[in-house]
Amino acid sequence: MEIFGKSEEENLDRFFCGIGLSEAGRRGAERVIRQFPQVLTLPLLAPLFEGKAYEKGIEAAHTLLGADADGMKLFVYLCRCAVRTHADYAAKGIGEAVYWDTMKFLSRFLADDARKRGTLAFRWGWWFPRQLSMREFRLGALEYEMTEEDGDRKIYLHIPFDADLSERSVTDSVAAAKRFFAEYYPAFAQAEMDCDSWMLVPTLRELLPASSNILKFQRRFRILRTEEDSTAFLEWIYPDPAVAYEALPEQTSLQRSVKRHLLAGGKLGWALGKF
Repeated sequence: MEIFGKSEEENLDRFFCGIGLSEAGRRGAERVIRQFPQVLTLPLLAPLFEGKAYEKGIEAAHTLLGADADGMKLFVYLCRCAVRTHADYAAKGIGEAVYWDTMKFLSRFLADDARKRGTLAFRWGWWFPRQLSMREFRLGALEYEMTEEDGDRKIYLHIPFDADLSERSVTDSVAAAKRFFAEYYPAFAQAEMDCDSWMLVPTLRELLPASSNILKFQRRFRILRTEEDSTAFLEWIYPDPAVAYEALPEQTSLQRSVKRHLLAGGKLGWALGKF
């Protein structure tokens, strides 16, 4: 891979190519650079890279950037930060493929929001410090986040919305994660893996066929807790979670099954499980 280290604009151009940024996304980013060239020279905030003060780092970035209704100034700024993180990957010896797969979080969410809402906007900057600080990595189909809770090391397994949840794909991803942490973060090599997701909700067993990849994935976990009243699942199943249940689309079998369940007075919720 071409090494970063040229001008900020050239580095960003290389980064945009590497994450597969769409033409619309690139136009939006270039508009920001033209209108707010200072985004290329603003200082990069240490808390974004430290993994201990995510919220403070993002809050400070918003203050630094000023008005940013569509989040695109923050998008460009975080891409600059991601270029900086490449040096940390290289220093640790982590391969280029993991770097690019992990950083594609940015282009993936930008494109998904544009598809859902019909307009370019970036709403997920608050999550990205996990990737910047090298606490979260995409390894195959899934993402893995290292955390410490009450002194215990734990890995949270996250499910990207483009993940292949076939049995082989999930098995390969988990195996890759075990090798990855044993090599690069041995303190987490034996850490338990938890997953916090709507996909683990037991009610799905009544709504989906036994052959469903979601249910096959769910069966890998022991369910620890279910939040029946949570409606956060709507964000992941439907393009516009704010519409009335009657207006929810029925483009997939999952959407149809969940909509029927909701209209009948049922709930779905959210669940925590242990791998």
